[in-house]
Amino acid sequence: MKRLLLVSTALMVLALSGTCLADAAGSHFGSFSTARTLGMGHGAFGLGVGIADRTSFLGSFNYGLSRFTEGRIKLGLVDVDYGGDSEVKISFAADFKYQFMVMDKVSNSPLDMATGAFFEFIDYDGASLLQLGGHLIGSYPVLLSNGKVLSPYGRLNIRLERVSNGGSDSDMQFGLNGGVAFELTKTINLYGEFQIDGNDGIFLGIDFQTM
Repeated sequence: MKRLLLVSTALMVLALSGTCLADAAGSHFGSFSTARTLGMGHGAFGLGVGIADRTSFLGSFNYGLSRFTEGRIKLGLVDVDYGGDSEVKISFAADFKYQFMVMDKVSNSPLDMATGAFFEFIDYDGASLLQLGGHLIGSYPVLLSNGKVLSPYGRLNIRLERVSNGGSDSDMQFGLNGGVAFELTKTINLYGEFQIDGNDGIFLGIDFQTM
C-alpha cells in the first residue's frame, strides 16, 4: 500500500508540473499502456476514444516482439476545428517499448518500468505535423480480492514536434499521461486516463488479446 501511495503521489506531482507545459500540439492517441509487455508472439487489438481538445477515435494493434519488447501501430480519426468549422482527418502512429524493470519478489523492484520510442503523423489542410520522441512508462499492478488486476500507470514523453507548411518549424515538447488499467478478463483490459500534452483531456479504451 505504501508503494501504491508513492506512485500515486509521483503521478500527482507530474500532473501539477504539466500545467507549466508550453503550447504543444500533443498526441491524438493517448497512452493506453502499462509498463508490462504482452510477451513474445502475443498480440492485442485496441479501440479508444479521446475526449480532449480534439476529439478522436482510434484503433491499434500491439505485438510482442520478445519477452520484454513490443511494438504497436495505431490509426485514428481526429476532429480538427478550423475556426468554428470542423473536419475529420486521419492520423497514424507507432510506438515501441522495452520493459527494463519487473515488479516481483525475486528482483525486489518497486514497480514495472519501460522505455521506448514513438512517432505520430497527421496531415492538416496545407500543413502536416510529425511528432518523434521517446517515453518512460511506470505502472504498479495491484491484485484485487476477486483475482483481477488493477494497474495505475503513468507515461512521460519527450519529443520533437515538426510542423511543415511550405517551410518548417520544430520544437521540443513533453507531455504526461496518467491513468488506470483494469483486467476485465484474462484477455480484455479497460483503460481510463488523463492527458496533459497540448491536446488535453480524457481518453477511454479497451484492448482484446487475440494471440
